[in-house]
Amino acid sequence: MTLQPALSAELVEFIREQLALKPDQQVSPSDSLEEKFGLTGDDADDFMGDFGKRFHVAGGDFDFNRYFVTEGFPGPFFIVSYLCSKKKRRRLEREPLTVAMLQHAINLGVWDSQRLMESANPGPTD
Repeated sequence: MTLQPALSAELVEFIREQLALKPDQQVSPSDSLEEKFGLTGDDADDFMGDFGKRFHVAGGDFDFNRYFVTEGFPGPFFIVSYLCSKKKRRRLEREPLTVAMLQHAINLGVWDSQRLMESANPGPTD
């Protein structure tokens, strides 16, 4: 079972404002910023920059490409090589960045990918 942090009202308000969510749209810890809210590219980059400033979260080892696809249209060579290469397809798969991860980063004060993944997927307890 994954432990979910309690979401701060300030984080939920920030997400609502930044993503212009409808009043009835719920925000929960397991929500993926990309899958549920469609956050990608430059918008995701701006969101994460504003998130770090607002909540005083240091960048740490945050890697944009680990969680989001950048904007821009790849050239025809890339498309052909992508279709022919399983390795390229695996590289394009992204880890979901969830609301819970944002809350954990706020609690830590820094983006620490290893600790965020461990808190999202705790191991068995004795």
